Amino acid sequence: MQDIPRRAAKKYGDKILFTTDVPCSWKVPGLNDIDSGNNEWSANKIYLTAGYVAALLLQLRVKHGDRIAIFKKNHFDIHVLILSIVRSGGIACPVNGKFDPVHFCAYTSHIGAKILIVDLEAAKRLRNQNADIGNVEKIIIADKQTSNSDFQIPPAWGKKGIQLLWLQQELEKVTAVAPEISREFDDPLYIVHSSGTTGFPKAVVLRNGKQSHAVKGWLCYVHISRTTDKGYLAVPNNHQAVILTFNAMLLLGFRAHWLSAYDHENFDAEKVIKELSAKRYTGFFGFPVTYTQLKEVDLRKYNLSRMRFWGTTADASHEVIMKHFVSVGRAFSMLGLPFKGSVFLDAQGSSEVGTPSVVRYVTRFTKKFKRRIGKPGSTPFGPEIRIITKKGSVAKRGGEPGRLEVKGKTVFDCYWNNSDLTNKAFTDNWFFTGDICRFKKDGHIVQLDREVDVIATANGDVYSLLIEEKIHKHPAVFDACVYGDTRSDGYLLPSIAVAVRKGCLIDNVELKKQLNQLLDSNEQLYNCDILRWQDFPIGVTGKTLKRVFRERSIEKLKLLRQHENNPHRNLSL
Repeated sequence: MQDIPRRAAKKYGDKILFTTDVPCSWKVPGLNDIDSGNNEWSANKIYLTAGYVAALLLQLRVKHGDRIAIFKKNHFDIHVLILSIVRSGGIACPVNGKFDPVHFCAYTSHIGAKILIVDLEAAKRLRNQNADIGNVEKIIIADKQTSNSDFQIPPAWGKKGIQLLWLQQELEKVTAVAPEISREFDDPLYIVHSSGTTGFPKAVVLRNGKQSHAVKGWLCYVHISRTTDKGYLAVPNNHQAVILTFNAMLLLGFRAHWLSAYDHENFDAEKVIKELSAKRYTGFFGFPVTYTQLKEVDLRKYNLSRMRFWGTTADASHEVIMKHFVSVGRAFSMLGLPFKGSVFLDAQGSSEVGTPSVVRYVTRFTKKFKRRIGKPGSTPFGPEIRIITKKGSVAKRGGEPGRLEVKGKTVFDCYWNNSDLTNKAFTDNWFFTGDICRFKKDGHIVQLDREVDVIATANGDVYSLLIEEKIHKHPAVFDACVYGDTRSDGYLLPSIAVAVRKGCLIDNVELKKQLNQLLDSNEQLYNCDILRWQDFPIGVTGKTLKRVFRERSIEKLKLLRQHENNPHRNLSL
């Protein structure tokens, strides 16, 4: 992995590969002469910038294996900082900048980070929370210090002797790039965190050889051309899948634009589709939360005839989302076929797997959905796959549902400093992905649910993802979250939180009635709440946190029981 920047710089030189919507807030003095601005990045600029920042880290006495955390707003420069840390011999620990400071500090303490790279906004958030940043010795602010910067180390940090540095000012003192440090095959290069949907985020250790193997796979299952294609990305840059994508695109010399906004707070779907049309992009990569918003745009208003592919990862996509995009574009006409249309690449996986467990290509001609996520072996250089039933047997085609397990050359081998959690995750070197799945007779894997989200009713298990797949076909539904609502007998019943489409006028009673008409008898909804999408408990990677809805239902049940025992007491639900 450490060879990729040098190989790219040698091959592509000063040719602009990547652009950003927002200029980088810092730079290496003198390097901006290479191109016309600080929102354009050539392979050579990336290589040299990483070399200078690595030299600074070595001057700060970074040792081999030191953990260096990155905590800042989403921007392309996260990738450059990661390359710098790897080149210095450290372990890059990128953390999503939307994490609550308290959770971030607990996570940073857990991984034992000694150096923290932040932007000014994150530094102020940590200071204002009076956060305990554990064993951090140095804080590097990735901004240019100005008279308006207004940041001083709080007394609590000062007592610990924490040193505050401004990245651009420190880079002015660096006179040469760092020498390239050899990284061994089993060297940990990154510690990335899980999405935190089940609670405290897990620290996933990713090693050099395993991730280089994953890059080979990426170059096989993402069919793009450096000469005819141009990509557009709206993704969280701290995520393992995005780090993998960046390295593969840099190695390939693929041109792409990187948007900082991607989630439910500041992503402008209409503006993005306009840019895809106006600038003739051929591919788009985003997370499910991004596509939830993009699907509301009327694509018929725009010229998307150049589009060839749409890509996503993390959670598998819903049928209605994929179908919205595959009718436009030129993927078939480039093959000499007289059809409009593009390809939707749905890559289901997790950071622990290191690459998608399975991939699926969806087109306008795809007929079978119902949570099909792909077949075993669909990811080049990817993992072996099996499904283990409740009885402990290996599931066969058309057989019982069970736990999806993988093993292979890209799969991680441990969580940082947590042997107990690691041991629970593996069985005879097979890693449990957290998914409950079933093999169809045609060999396809159907994702039924996440194990923690399965709804244990009095009449057996009900799968929330299968319900959501049907619910999303209702014309009023913008987004939906099905969860297990705890009842007084200890069992669960399916309930739902729905965000309705703009301009849709319907109450929860009528909506529940209409939704239940789409569902089987064992899937009938007990409760239906209509919420603003902004009020959904959405995590930092854009996933709705179903556990929050489950916890609310438990709390509501407690209040009802208290009211039954004391009917004169005020009840607030």
